[in-house]
Amino acid sequence: MKTEAKVILATIALMVSGAAWAQEAQKESVSLVPKVTALINGRYSYDDQPETKHGFDIRRVRLGLKGNLHSKVDYVIQAEYETSVKVIDAYFRWKILPEVNFQVGEFKVQFSQETLYGPANALLIENPAAVAQLNGYSDLSGIKANGRDIGIMLYGSTIKKDGFDVLNYSIGVFNGSGINMKDENNEKDVATFVRIKPVQQLSITGGFYAGSYGARHEEHTRNRASTGVEWKDKRLTLRSEYLWGKTASAHSNGVYAQAGYQVHKMVQPILSYDYFEPDKDGDAYQHNVQVGVNISPIKNLRVQAAYTHSFQNDDTHRNLAEVQAILTY
Repeated sequence: MKTEAKVILATIALMVSGAAWAQEAQKESVSLVPKVTALINGRYSYDDQPETKHGFDIRRVRLGLKGNLHSKVDYVIQAEYETSVKVIDAYFRWKILPEVNFQVGEFKVQFSQETLYGPANALLIENPAAVAQLNGYSDLSGIKANGRDIGIMLYGSTIKKDGFDVLNYSIGVFNGSGINMKDENNEKDVATFVRIKPVQQLSITGGFYAGSYGARHEEHTRNRASTGVEWKDKRLTLRSEYLWGKTASAHSNGVYAQAGYQVHKMVQPILSYDYFEPDKDGDAYQHNVQVGVNISPIKNLRVQAAYTHSFQNDDTHRNLAEVQAILTY
């Protein structure tokens, strides 16, 4: 039996046995019945670059469990089944106090504003170039890990005001090697993130990542920093962030600005611009301009359509049209 099939069957068996076991725990003060989560993302894309392929694809298929082991301990397990099976989230959270909590396992590394969003609630179909190449997605270091890593994180919130938290923070220590990977060089990476909300609609963020990649005694620097701002009310969403990175000897920087307006409870037009420079000592750079619309016809279904025009320093122009549907459970 193929490994993928074994993992799928094991996941289903875990769900069934977990639910059955949890029913016996109903007498406890905390329900241990796990909640099944799922995400299916289908897409059609057209790219005018001669070396690219266009057509339909299944971009994401995710299946997971989340639940409580105690009133202060919960967990999340989520696997990706797109082309090969891989666990992308597997962590416990110990919620001691609102100000002091611990998260242990594999999860998103927090140092950028975009970490707070996933496929089901991001404004754009594609990540801005700076996010993709400096945040562990298609990273300049070669790490492709959906922005995730294995480690431990201390996080919390404080200063309550009119029903929301004014200050949120996190600081984590990670392997620095990506999904399901042991540390290659035994030098742990550190990520910090702070979000301040002077008013409920406004968020100001800042983050820093200090680490390395590569084999032991052949390590290269992998440092990152970000500063961002967001305004979000019932209709208008404005979001922007500047990211900086040092990957080995390359100094990178990029910025994005996004806007979305809820013209109807189901319809949100969007506009985005982003810029990325892989190395300030080189000549390469790219600009991306995107227009699109997000439609939510029913609660758990989201349809996105977007056109992106990219142009680079060598006068290369690219036109990309995409339509995708995301179904969540």
